[in-house]
Amino acid sequence: MAYVVKCISYGFELYRGPEPKTVEAVMKIWGGYCPKCLSPLGKRPIKIAVKLLARAGGREAAGPG
Repeated sequence: MAYVVKCISYGFELYRGPEPKTVEAVMKIWGGYCPKCLSPLGKRPIKIAVKLLARAGGREAAGPG
């Protein structure tokens, strides 16, 4: 599973990786600003979404039934 953190203003991917990172850790990486639109990054997540992505090779995760 990949964890993704994006800029709410621009949509730039600030972090993508197999392990979750805190918002503060991502802010520290970028100095508190989005490198594309220079918007200040907030400490509270504004939107949280969970998606099931298709696996490489075209197979999706098996579900019940």
